[in-house]
Amino acid sequence: MGKGAQRLMTMPAARRVAERGPLRKLLEAAQPYLLLAPAAVFVLGITVYPIIQLFYVAFHSTNYFQVGAFNGVANFAPLFSASGAKSFLASAIFVIASDILTLALALFLALVMEAPLRGRGLLRTLIMVPWLVSLVVTALLWQALLDPNFGPIAHLTLSVFGWTVAPLGDETTAMMAMIMANVWRSYPFALVLILAALQSIPSELYEAARLDGASRWAEFRYIALPMAGRTIAVVLILLTFEYFALVTLPFVMTSGGPNEATYVLSLRIWREAFTNYHFGYSAATGVVVFLLNLALSVFYIRHFVLKDAQRVSR
Repeated sequence: MGKGAQRLMTMPAARRVAERGPLRKLLEAAQPYLLLAPAAVFVLGITVYPIIQLFYVAFHSTNYFQVGAFNGVANFAPLFSASGAKSFLASAIFVIASDILTLALALFLALVMEAPLRGRGLLRTLIMVPWLVSLVVTALLWQALLDPNFGPIAHLTLSVFGWTVAPLGDETTAMMAMIMANVWRSYPFALVLILAALQSIPSELYEAARLDGASRWAEFRYIALPMAGRTIAVVLILLTFEYFALVTLPFVMTSGGPNEATYVLSLRIWREAFTNYHFGYSAATGVVVFLLNLALSVFYIRHFVLKDAQRVSR
């Protein structure tokens, strides 16, 4: 072994690092970022680039698949028509009602499933069944249930009350039916996350509360709900994203009818792009939905997640 190699082996580690060249130091410092670069490029390619392209198309004229000249906010004008306002209202009703009912049902079932009941395993399996059903099957199932000619619900109301009902043929009941189908399909997702949050709460908190004479309602209000609050807020954000982007359920179940009562913004985006080939108008509507989701996410995080974190840290 040469004298140079012996000197390098006996040299302290800090001194060896100091004697390395600046290029070697730069490469070692950049190594973590170089390893992350392929994944970062992939993520940017499938998230950031489509958003940039969406904004670009929204402010340009289009002729089928051809993007033309810049036209300002002309593609946004149809959104302020009567039909566009109706889609905004339909989306707001659909998203808000679905969020409230899904979270309420999921929280109630999570509390039931956390209790020491007999046959709890079977109950959990049955409750999770709607999550296994695809959106198309869910829409067709509820369409068949509510059919005025051969649906069991119409037959039951006719036999018991003598009423002839057609829920999907009325503007109000069609939206209610679509909300019910959506809640039935999506509550298991919220249930899994909320149940996991409830099960992570230390049992000592409940025991201390019972020693102090707290009721079941007090345990839920002052222990379970605050401790699971951040998870509920995250679930709310995810559900809102999903409901604003939902196309399959309204398309298959109601096709936006009757009289555009269920013509939500997501269905309008799809139909304008792939039926009418108005890609500029479709992109403009997509920009509005994106900004709505962004604004709602900021609101949820600031008013629920961060405030709840501050309250728990105290």
